[in-house]
Amino acid sequence: MTELAPVVEMRNIKKNFAAVQALRGVDLTLHHNEVLGLVGDNAAGKSTLMKVLSGAYMPDEGEIFIDGNKIHLSNTLDARRIGIETVSYT
Repeated sequence: MTELAPVVEMRNIKKNFAAVQALRGVDLTLHHNEVLGLVGDNAAGKSTLMKVLSGAYMPDEGEIFIDGNKIHLSNTLDARRIGIETVSYT
């Protein structure tokens, strides 16, 4: 049986806001039929990582793959066109 490529793979994602290094080489992999919870302390970079995945922020470095294909997101509309959407709650 052939192993499927991950649904979402983020490799070495880095994001800075002026002198603040928000993401320092984050890797994230989500496989088919997998549920992943992203948890961490306040200011750990959870929201920033999801904003990169949803096209709201451009990473300073790193790569994003969807179903094994490298993608480049310029905005949230690009993400929506390929099926990426985020839902926030307070």
